[in-house]
Amino acid sequence: MIASTPEPEEVGEAEKTTRRPVSLVERRRARSVVDRPLPVADAASVLGGEEAADLGDRLRERHRARRMLVARRIALTLVTLALAGGGAWVAFFSPIFAFSSSAVIVSGEDGALVTADSVRSSIASFEGVPLTRLSTSAVARAVESNVAVRSATVTRRWPTSLRISVTMRTPMAVEAGTGGYQLVDDQGVAFQQVASAGDYPVVTLPEDRSVGAADIASALGALDDSTRAQVATVTSTGTQVSFTLRGGQTVKWGTNADAPQKARVLATLLANVKATTYDVSSPNHPVTS
Repeated sequence: MIASTPEPEEVGEAEKTTRRPVSLVERRRARSVVDRPLPVADAASVLGGEEAADLGDRLRERHRARRMLVARRIALTLVTLALAGGGAWVAFFSPIFAFSSSAVIVSGEDGALVTADSVRSSIASFEGVPLTRLSTSAVARAVESNVAVRSATVTRRWPTSLRISVTMRTPMAVEAGTGGYQLVDDQGVAFQQVASAGDYPVVTLPEDRSVGAADIASALGALDDSTRAQVATVTSTGTQVSFTLRGGQTVKWGTNADAPQKARVLATLLANVKATTYDVSSPNHPVTS
Protein backbone atom coordinates (compact mmCIF):
# COMPACT_ATOMS: atom_id res chain seq x y z
CA MET A 1 0.00 0.00 0.00
CA ILE A 2 1.55 3.31 -1.06
CA ALA A 3 1.08 6.25 1.32
CA SER A 4 0.13 9.60 -0.15
CA THR A 5 2.12 12.79 0.64
CA PRO A 6 -0.21 15.74 0.38
CA GLU A 7 0.52 17.12 3.91
CA PRO A 8 3.64 19.20 3.08
CA GLU A 9 1.78 20.88 0.33
CA GLU A 10 -0.99 21.70 2.75
CA VAL A 11 1.52 23.13 5.30
CA GLY A 12 3.16 25.26 2.62
CA GLU A 13 -0.20 26.48 1.60
CA ALA A 14 -0.99 27.31 5.24
CA GLU A 15 2.21 29.34 5.66
CA LYS A 16 1.50 31.20 2.48
CA THR A 17 -1.94 32.03 3.72
CA THR A 18 -0.64 33.32 7.16
CA ARG A 19 2.07 35.70 5.74
CA ARG A 20 0.98 39.22 4.95
CA PRO A 21 2.91 41.79 3.03
CA VAL A 22 4.88 44.47 5.07
CA SER A 23 3.80 48.00 4.29
CA LEU A 24 6.20 50.91 3.47
CA VAL A 25 5.22 52.75 6.72
CA GLU A 26 6.14 49.74 8.84
CA ARG A 27 9.50 49.43 7.10
CA ARG A 28 10.37 53.09 7.78
CA ARG A 29 9.26 52.74 11.40
CA ALA A 30 11.49 49.72 11.89
CA ARG A 31 14.46 51.49 10.29
CA SER A 32 14.02 54.54 12.55
CA VAL A 33 13.99 52.34 15.62
CA VAL A 34 17.22 50.69 14.56
CA ASP A 35 18.94 53.99 13.62
CA ARG A 36 17.89 55.90 16.76
CA PRO A 37 20.77 56.07 19.32
CA LEU A 38 20.00 54.46 22.61
CA PRO A 39 19.93 56.55 25.80
CA VAL A 40 22.85 56.12 28.14
CA ALA A 41 20.87 53.96 30.50
CA ASP A 42 19.63 51.72 27.67
CA ALA A 43 23.12 51.57 26.19
CA ALA A 44 24.48 50.59 29.55
CA SER A 45 21.90 47.86 29.89
CA VAL A 46 22.79 46.59 26.43
CA LEU A 47 26.55 46.71 27.02
CA GLY A 48 26.36 45.15 30.41
CA GLY A 49 27.10 46.20 34.00
CA GLU A 50 30.85 46.83 33.90
CA GLU A 51 30.79 48.70 30.60
CA ALA A 52 27.86 50.82 31.80
CA ALA A 53 29.72 51.82 34.97
CA ASP A 54 32.85 52.69 32.95
CA LEU A 55 30.86 54.92 30.57
CA GLY A 56 29.18 56.73 33.45
CA ASP A 57 32.54 57.37 35.14
CA ARG A 58 33.97 58.80 31.95
CA LEU A 59 31.06 61.18 31.54
CA ARG A 60 31.28 62.35 35.15
CA GLU A 61 35.05 62.83 34.82
CA ARG A 62 34.56 64.89 31.67
CA HIS A 63 32.02 67.15 33.40
CA ARG A 64 34.32 67.54 36.41
CA ALA A 65 37.29 68.53 34.20
CA ARG A 66 35.14 71.04 32.38
CA ARG A 67 34.02 72.64 35.66
CA MET A 68 37.61 72.83 36.93
CA LEU A 69 38.76 74.53 33.70
CA VAL A 70 36.05 77.18 34.03
CA ALA A 71 36.93 77.71 37.69
CA ARG A 72 40.63 78.14 36.85
CA ARG A 73 39.82 80.72 34.18
CA ILE A 74 37.62 82.70 36.56
CA ALA A 75 40.29 82.60 39.28
CA LEU A 76 43.00 83.72 36.84
CA THR A 77 40.84 86.64 35.67
CA LEU A 78 40.16 87.75 39.25
CA VAL A 79 43.85 87.57 40.18
CA THR A 80 44.83 89.56 37.07
CA LEU A 81 42.26 92.26 37.84
CA ALA A 82 43.41 92.44 41.45
CA LEU A 83 47.06 92.81 40.44
CA ALA A 84 46.24 95.46 37.83
CA GLY A 85 44.13 97.42 40.31
CA GLY A 86 46.82 97.21 42.96
CA GLY A 87 49.51 98.33 40.52
CA ALA A 88 47.39 101.28 39.37
CA TRP A 89 46.79 102.37 42.96
CA VAL A 90 50.50 102.17 43.79
CA ALA A 91 51.48 104.09 40.66
CA PHE A 92 48.82 106.83 40.69
CA PHE A 93 47.54 107.22 44.25
CA SER A 94 50.02 105.88 46.79
CA PRO A 95 52.62 108.11 48.49
CA ILE A 96 55.47 106.08 46.99
CA PHE A 97 55.78 108.51 44.06
CA ALA A 98 54.57 111.63 45.91
CA PHE A 99 56.29 114.78 44.61
CA SER A 100 58.69 116.53 47.00
CA SER A 101 59.67 120.08 46.02
CA SER A 102 62.63 120.08 48.42
CA ALA A 103 64.48 117.62 46.15
CA VAL A 104 63.98 119.63 42.94
CA ILE A 105 67.15 120.41 40.99
CA VAL A 106 67.12 123.90 39.42
CA SER A 107 69.53 125.20 36.77
CA GLY A 108 69.79 128.40 34.73
CA GLU A 109 68.66 130.79 37.48
CA ASP A 110 70.56 134.08 37.92
CA GLY A 111 70.53 133.97 41.72
CA ALA A 112 68.95 137.43 41.96
CA LEU A 113 65.69 137.71 40.04
CA VAL A 114 65.29 133.94 40.07
CA THR A 115 66.73 131.60 42.69
CA ALA A 116 66.37 127.89 43.28
CA ASP A 117 64.28 128.62 46.38
CA SER A 118 61.94 130.95 44.47
CA VAL A 119 61.44 128.24 41.83
CA ARG A 120 60.62 125.67 44.52
CA SER A 121 58.20 128.08 46.17
CA SER A 122 56.39 128.68 42.88
CA ILE A 123 55.61 124.95 42.56
CA ALA A 124 54.74 124.27 46.20
CA SER A 125 51.08 123.71 45.25
CA PHE A 126 52.10 120.43 43.56
CA GLU A 127 53.54 119.00 46.77
CA GLY A 128 52.41 115.42 47.39
CA VAL A 129 50.97 114.80 43.93
CA PRO A 130 52.21 111.42 42.59
CA LEU A 131 54.87 111.99 39.95
CA THR A 132 52.94 109.71 37.59
CA ARG A 133 50.03 112.19 37.61
CA LEU A 134 52.05 115.38 37.77
CA SER A 135 51.72 117.61 34.68
CA THR A 136 55.16 118.89 33.73
CA SER A 137 53.61 121.57 31.51
CA ALA A 138 51.60 122.87 34.49
CA VAL A 139 54.78 122.98 36.58
CA ALA A 140 56.57 124.88 33.78
CA ARG A 141 53.75 127.46 33.66
CA ALA A 142 54.01 127.93 37.42
CA VAL A 143 57.77 128.61 37.14
CA GLU A 144 57.17 130.99 34.22
CA SER A 145 54.77 133.01 36.39
CA ASN A 146 57.96 134.80 37.47
CA VAL A 147 58.15 137.50 34.79
CA ALA A 148 61.95 137.29 34.71
CA VAL A 149 61.70 133.68 33.44
CA ARG A 150 61.43 133.48 29.67
CA SER A 151 60.82 129.72 29.63
CA ALA A 152 61.19 126.63 31.81
CA THR A 153 61.82 123.02 30.89
CA VAL A 154 60.67 120.36 33.36
CA THR A 155 61.64 116.67 33.44
CA ARG A 156 60.84 113.98 36.00
CA ARG A 157 63.46 112.61 38.43
CA TRP A 158 62.10 109.32 39.72
CA PRO A 159 60.74 108.48 42.10
CA THR A 160 59.66 111.81 43.69
CA SER A 161 61.50 114.80 42.21
CA LEU A 162 61.90 117.07 39.17
CA ARG A 163 64.68 118.73 37.22
CA ILE A 164 63.87 122.30 36.13
CA SER A 165 65.96 124.24 33.62
CA VAL A 166 65.24 127.97 33.56
CA THR A 167 65.93 130.38 30.69
CA MET A 168 66.17 133.96 31.91
CA ARG A 169 64.98 137.00 29.97
CA THR A 170 67.78 139.01 28.37
CA PRO A 171 67.44 142.81 28.36
CA MET A 172 67.47 144.47 24.96
CA ALA A 173 66.67 148.03 26.03
CA VAL A 174 64.94 149.99 28.77
CA GLU A 175 61.52 151.58 28.90
CA ALA A 176 60.86 154.77 30.84
CA GLY A 177 58.40 154.35 33.68
CA THR A 178 57.30 155.85 36.97
CA GLY A 179 60.24 156.11 39.30
CA GLY A 180 62.85 154.90 36.83
CA TYR A 181 63.16 152.41 34.01
CA GLN A 182 62.18 148.84 33.23
CA LEU A 183 64.43 146.38 31.44
CA VAL A 184 62.68 145.11 28.28
CA ASP A 185 63.48 141.98 26.26
CA ASP A 186 62.95 141.21 22.58
CA GLN A 187 59.39 140.05 23.30
CA GLY A 188 58.45 143.46 24.71
CA VAL A 189 58.23 142.15 28.28
CA ALA A 190 59.33 144.57 31.00
CA PHE A 191 60.76 142.39 33.76
CA GLN A 192 63.02 144.39 36.08
CA GLN A 193 63.02 147.85 37.62
CA VAL A 194 66.30 149.79 37.34
CA ALA A 195 67.26 153.27 38.48
CA SER A 196 68.88 154.44 35.23
CA ALA A 197 69.06 153.49 31.58
CA GLY A 198 72.78 152.85 31.74
CA ASP A 199 74.13 151.82 28.34
CA TYR A 200 70.77 150.56 27.10
CA PRO A 201 68.75 152.55 24.53
CA VAL A 202 65.36 153.81 25.66
CA VAL A 203 62.54 152.26 23.63
CA THR A 204 59.03 153.38 22.81
CA LEU A 205 56.79 150.49 21.86
CA PRO A 206 53.42 150.41 20.03
CA GLU A 207 50.25 148.85 21.38
CA ASP A 208 51.34 145.49 20.02
CA ARG A 209 54.45 145.35 22.14
CA SER A 210 55.71 141.99 20.88
CA VAL A 211 55.70 143.09 17.23
CA GLY A 212 57.37 146.42 18.00
CA ALA A 213 59.99 144.77 20.20
CA ALA A 214 60.76 142.18 17.50
CA ASP A 215 61.31 144.95 14.92
CA ILE A 216 63.60 146.87 17.28
CA ALA A 217 65.54 143.71 18.12
CA SER A 218 66.03 143.06 14.40
CA ALA A 219 67.43 146.59 13.85
CA LEU A 220 69.69 146.63 16.91
CA GLY A 221 70.89 143.11 16.22
CA ALA A 222 71.98 144.05 12.69
CA LEU A 223 74.14 146.99 13.85
CA ASP A 224 77.81 146.52 14.59
CA ASP A 225 78.96 147.14 18.17
CA SER A 226 80.28 150.62 17.45
CA THR A 227 77.06 151.86 15.85
CA ARG A 228 74.83 150.13 18.43
CA ALA A 229 76.69 151.90 21.22
CA GLN A 230 75.71 155.27 19.70
CA VAL A 231 71.94 154.55 19.82
CA ALA A 232 70.18 156.58 22.51
CA THR A 233 66.47 156.00 21.78
CA VAL A 234 64.51 153.64 19.52
CA THR A 235 60.88 153.97 18.47
CA SER A 236 58.64 151.45 16.73
CA THR A 237 55.23 152.29 15.33
CA GLY A 238 54.50 148.64 14.58
CA THR A 239 55.57 149.00 10.95
CA GLN A 240 58.43 151.53 10.99
CA VAL A 241 61.53 151.84 13.18
CA SER A 242 63.54 154.99 13.82
CA PHE A 243 66.18 155.92 16.37
CA THR A 244 68.31 158.78 17.55
CA LEU A 245 72.01 158.67 18.22
CA ARG A 246 73.75 160.03 21.25
CA GLY A 247 75.12 162.82 19.07
CA GLY A 248 71.56 163.95 18.27
CA GLN A 249 71.33 162.53 14.73
CA THR A 250 68.15 160.83 13.55
CA VAL A 251 68.11 157.50 11.71
CA LYS A 252 65.12 156.45 9.65
CA TRP A 253 65.37 152.69 9.52
CA GLY A 254 62.00 151.75 8.04
CA THR A 255 60.78 148.15 8.18
CA ASN A 256 62.83 145.22 9.38
CA ALA A 257 63.49 144.12 5.78
CA ASP A 258 67.10 144.18 4.49
CA ALA A 259 68.43 144.81 8.01
CA PRO A 260 72.03 143.64 7.35
CA GLN A 261 72.34 145.85 4.26
CA LYS A 262 70.85 148.85 6.08
CA ALA A 263 73.36 148.38 8.91
CA ARG A 264 76.31 148.36 6.50
CA VAL A 265 75.07 151.47 4.66
CA LEU A 266 74.47 153.34 7.92
CA ALA A 267 77.94 152.52 9.24
CA THR A 268 79.48 153.79 6.01
CA LEU A 269 77.42 157.03 6.09
CA LEU A 270 78.27 157.73 9.72
CA ALA A 271 81.97 157.31 8.98
CA ASN A 272 81.98 159.47 5.85
CA VAL A 273 79.02 161.88 5.83
CA LYS A 274 78.17 164.46 8.46
CA ALA A 275 74.42 164.95 8.61
CA THR A 276 71.53 165.32 11.06
CA THR A 277 69.32 162.73 9.39
CA TYR A 278 70.26 159.40 7.84
CA ASP A 279 67.52 157.66 5.91
CA VAL A 280 68.41 154.05 5.11
CA SER A 281 64.85 152.79 4.74
CA SER A 282 65.75 152.13 1.10
CA PRO A 283 69.36 150.96 1.45
CA ASN A 284 70.04 151.05 -2.28
CA HIS A 285 69.15 154.76 -2.31
CA PRO A 286 70.08 156.23 1.10
CA VAL A 287 69.37 159.88 1.82
CA THR A 288 71.14 162.24 4.20
CA SER A 289 70.25 165.77 5.18
